[in-house]
Amino acid sequence: MYMKNSNIKHHILSGCLALMLFTPNCYAEIFKWVDSNGRTHYSENEKEAGAAKAEKIKVVSPASSSSVPPAQSWSEQVKQLDKRQLEKPKPTVAVKPKPKALSDGTSDGTDASRCRLARDVISGAVVHPNGAPTDQYDRDTAQNEIRSYCH
Repeated sequence: MYMKNSNIKHHILSGCLALMLFTPNCYAEIFKWVDSNGRTHYSENEKEAGAAKAEKIKVVSPASSSSVPPAQSWSEQVKQLDKRQLEKPKPTVAVKPKPKALSDGTSDGTDASRCRLARDVISGAVVHPNGAPTDQYDRDTAQNEIRSYCH
């Protein structure tokens, strides 16, 4: 006597379903204690603690823990990182205001105009006509002109 193919599949499926429904969840009690030498021990058997007081440890599986976020795809993590980067406050760069120039960057040859130009060079209010910043030579020259032309 042979069973029909569909009956065999039905019996196998029923058996698997019964195993899944009636198999208890895996659970182990874990105990922690400190021995007389101060060493911490862990075991599933409370009797191993002997005279020491064994403390029962609560074990939480990651799947049942509500504090663990669900796994995310790589692209979703990248999107969240980009979003956080955009929300970060941008560092601000303090820009010192440029001092007001006493001269128009030129001198007409008078002592007063040379004095004003030298003070503008020292304060940083003027730069070279090509836009280059003043260097130490320019500042030293301006100091000499201030001593000579500013009274």
